[in-house]
Amino acid sequence: MTLGRSFILVLLVAVIAAGAVWRFGDLRSQSETATRDALPSEFDETQTPEPLPSEFGGSFSLTDQYGKRRTDMDFRGKYMLIFFGYTYCPDVCPTTLAVEKEALDTLGARASRIVPIFITVDPKRDTPDKLKSYLSSFDANQPSTRPNFVGLTGTDQEIAKAAKAYRVFYRAHLDGLMAGAAGYSIDHTGDVYLMGPEGKFVSYYSQGILADEMAADLMVKTSPD
Repeated sequence: MTLGRSFILVLLVAVIAAGAVWRFGDLRSQSETATRDALPSEFDETQTPEPLPSEFGGSFSLTDQYGKRRTDMDFRGKYMLIFFGYTYCPDVCPTTLAVEKEALDTLGARASRIVPIFITVDPKRDTPDKLKSYLSSFDANQPSTRPNFVGLTGTDQEIAKAAKAYRVFYRAHLDGLMAGAAGYSIDHTGDVYLMGPEGKFVSYYSQGILADEMAADLMVKTSPD
């Protein structure tokens, strides 16, 4: 009788424990789902074939750091140096922007033909005011004739369209269980794209390039015909 009661007790404890584990998993799943609803949309082009150079780039219509609507047509006649990132990025973005800044400052007057453009992949947090404050750290050394960075944001759909045109991958993910809306980071393509005065693809610079290397190549690529 004692053995039978012990077996029943052990079985009962096991059932209760299993139910608790299932309930915790269900609650965690619901919490993660609710939190992920607050994350930005994502674009993943990793399943498409490797694009040809002529397939990079396209039209966009976004809002700059001053609240002004800007399109790719606004930059015709200039070279565009385009980078996709976000202001909460801890390493790749500030490093890349610093490299761009140094390269452009090195070019001197030649840089007046190049507009550096930063397109956010985190429009939920990167408002025009946020972009304005963030990009001011990468303004040109004065005196200078080169344009300062143009920061662009928009709706999730507008950002996804621009990213798709440049074959840019980005995906948000939570930094930890039960993280709030601000507790996410974004994996994204780290390349910088150089587009010509007619909006056509010229070249790209991979993550890790040095400022002097970028400056030297820009000097050649943007040389007047």
